[in-house]
Amino acid sequence: MPLLALAALLPVLAQTPQAAMVEARVTVDTSGPTTRLVVMAPRPIAWHISAAPSGLEVVFDEPLALDVPSLTLDDPVLRGWRLVSDRRLQLQTGSAFRGQETFELRNPWRLVLDLQGQRPGGQTGTTRVAAATVIVLDPGHGGVETGAVGPGGLQEKEVTLDLARRLQAVLQRSDPGLAVVLTRDEDRQVARDERTSIANQNRAELFVSLHLNSSPAKGAAGAETYFLSAEATDDAARTLAGVENEAARRGEAVIQTAAGGGQTLDLILWDLAQNQYLTESARLAEAVQRELNALAGTKDRGVRQAPFTVLMGATMPAILVELGFVSNAAEESKLKDGAYRDRVVDALARAIQGFRQRVAALQ
Repeated sequence: MPLLALAALLPVLAQTPQAAMVEARVTVDTSGPTTRLVVMAPRPIAWHISAAPSGLEVVFDEPLALDVPSLTLDDPVLRGWRLVSDRRLQLQTGSAFRGQETFELRNPWRLVLDLQGQRPGGQTGTTRVAAATVIVLDPGHGGVETGAVGPGGLQEKEVTLDLARRLQAVLQRSDPGLAVVLTRDEDRQVARDERTSIANQNRAELFVSLHLNSSPAKGAAGAETYFLSAEATDDAARTLAGVENEAARRGEAVIQTAAGGGQTLDLILWDLAQNQYLTESARLAEAVQRELNALAGTKDRGVRQAPFTVLMGATMPAILVELGFVSNAAEESKLKDGAYRDRVVDALARAIQGFRQRVAALQ
């Protein structure tokens, strides 16, 4: 090859392949006590934050294609943002800005920036820009915490995860503005306080924990729906809550995250904190129970209250659903069937959608 031709090729040969752009979504919510900016991507991306003349700059290790690359806001904490390069997102903070907290969330991956500051008169804003409503689904158990096991070997942790994934897909198809987050999207242990923490950090509208029941009585069958109370509705509810709480405690002990001796006091305090959501939690539980009762062959076991610690800390309407008795051979057989699982998911989706519509109509 002539030297001149080789020299012309050298710049081309020296080029490294361009990294693929990551399609990402950015949202902002100024309706809460902080201004929350969220960058959502299909997979985790490394990042760091530094000071910038305009306020803050988020630098990503990979190039991003943001759905809203720039925006101006009428908010004294955050005046707007601009993607100045495919890896640098500049935030223009306002005169009320006082600091920020930053954290990541999973399933899907999100970088969350809570920008703190005092708005004039102590008021909060009301602007929402492309801010999706969030529902958090909690597949019960996971990892070393197997949950109930049926006579044929069906494990609660496997069924709840599959049902949560199916329900997530159905709900998000029905409402493009709805983000459905799972507390776990794989077979792993999740501490009880982390489950509700995920819902709180996402400012979720609802928290729904999915479980399967078990009983030494072979004829026990049907669904039950619960919301939090320090006092159980009856002995059966108290026993079930004790079994679920103990299973979680043993699992957390394995990963050394078990709570200390203040659990009883914590439960009472969180029961009081949940009082403001008591009516909504009860209505959501009733809506879910009605739909599950309508399933062919499902016995009505009613809506109950019990001290489920997995519901502790939720700052929104929160329920726990026991979708059937895996200890019952007939129900275990149904729960193994994909078509039946779809029917369960459709029932849950109808209940959640109906509840949200009623709440929206009252606002």
